[in-house]
Amino acid sequence: MRRRVNKASLLFSVYGVLLLFLFSIETQLHAESMRNVVIITSSNSNYQLQTAAGIRENLEQQDVRTLIISNEDFATSSQNEKTLYVAIGDTAIKGLYEYDKDAFVLRITSRQDPDSKYTSAQSDLITAQPECRHIQLIKSLNPNWNTVAVLSSVGSSDIAAALTRCAIEYNINLQVYAITDNSDLLVTLETAIEDNRVLLAITDPLIYNSHSVKNILLTAYRHRKPVIGYSDSFVQAGAVAAVYTSPQTVSDKAASIITDFFDNNWQFDRNIYSTNDFSLSVNRQVATSLEISLPAKKTIRKNIERMIK
Repeated sequence: MRRRVNKASLLFSVYGVLLLFLFSIETQLHAESMRNVVIITSSNSNYQLQTAAGIRENLEQQDVRTLIISNEDFATSSQNEKTLYVAIGDTAIKGLYEYDKDAFVLRITSRQDPDSKYTSAQSDLITAQPECRHIQLIKSLNPNWNTVAVLSSVGSSDIAAALTRCAIEYNINLQVYAITDNSDLLVTLETAIEDNRVLLAITDPLIYNSHSVKNILLTAYRHRKPVIGYSDSFVQAGAVAAVYTSPQTVSDKAASIITDFFDNNWQFDRNIYSTNDFSLSVNRQVATSLEISLPAKKTIRKNIERMIK
């Protein structure tokens, strides 16, 4: 009788160990199959926060574990090899590179960095609209705005060159004014505004930043000249209009890229992504103050869409 009990106990023990072993394997496989995403923001701007929230909402519908964290808090977190990072903005991109230069990452940035590292695990989503789209916007707002000024530093010379090519195509006389130092900004700005019908702002942080935008807009307003911005916030600050990529568009595109990344065995299928969609913003109050009559937004959009090739 005792021998039978011992045999039963032994069988039970072996069975228990086997169950524990199988459970540990299943847990390990489950952990390895988990899709973890950490979204790092560079600032608390509405654009970045809305983009991050939109990505998380899209991914959580697909059972992807998603965490949003600021760049300041991220520096103190522990590394996790099985995590895809989404770095929004230059500060977050730089911080992640210093934290782990070999991390899986989708970088969301307004412009392509020529020093970006591209592998099957690292890619960029560019949010800036194509340069020609801004020229098309100007043509759609007023076909008589045929002299356009652009302020450009060394860091944005590539944008200025692309705008110049587009302006030639659309029969616009675009003048590029070089800014070598912030001390030159206001003097050069006065000249650019006086000699042209429109000032087209571009994504150049040396020229357009939180310290300078207000003075630039006030100077243009004083000369009764419109400014064309590159974001909705720019328009709300006083620019007449802008064409830009909305946070919703960016978040939807990013979520699609991330889903494909996981389905493709943790690999991106290209180095650089972009989106063809665009949003419009107009400030009719400023336009009215400048005695400018703007077309309806539907008309502006249709005009731009006709010009897109």
